[in-house]
Amino acid sequence: MKIRIMIVDDHELIRDSLKRILSTEENFDVVAVHENGKKALDSIKEIPVDLILMDAVMPVMSGIESTKLIKNINSQVKVLILTTFSDEKLIFDAFGARVDGYILKDIRGINLIEDIKKCLSGEIVIPEEIAIKLAKAVGNYSDREFCNTEKEIIKLLKVNYSNKEIASKLNLSYGTVRNYISEIYKKLGESDRRKVIELLNKKKI
Repeated sequence: MKIRIMIVDDHELIRDSLKRILSTEENFDVVAVHENGKKALDSIKEIPVDLILMDAVMPVMSGIESTKLIKNINSQVKVLILTTFSDEKLIFDAFGARVDGYILKDIRGINLIEDIKKCLSGEIVIPEEIAIKLAKAVGNYSDREFCNTEKEIIKLLKVNYSNKEIASKLNLSYGTVRNYISEIYKKLGESDRRKVIELLNKKKI
């Protein structure tokens, strides 16, 4: 069975180039091509797709926002960000949206095909330069001072207290706790609670 791939990029030349590269792999089938995240989101509801090559920055709806919504519809779809941007915030936002990889557009065609295969096999695809940026950024966050309330919440998060239990324990409103936890997630560049707890324990925050 062929791998069904969607290409999403706001530049026609990039879309055409990617389609041409992927057509050299007999097991790949480009089933949809779109110019923004909104069209990708609408399309995913109608067309079965195994993997999406998604640009990060596009008009109408960005690739990051589109990925969040697509993953809510079907978490099994692999999303591989392919972009020219490598700033830390965008990278963190992308992984917060549950992308399955983040690669840059200067990649060679043959390497792109290999990275797609790795992504489909379950690997998180990150080039070395992006991995280094992530490692440094996470290291910086671990050294930053969390406020006292965040520290108290972190202690309870690490022993698997629920938001409701944390609110009761610290005599805070549920909404306040949720906002603090959202800020903690943002600082750590994660949106999955289990991974956040693992990271907090690993870095002894």
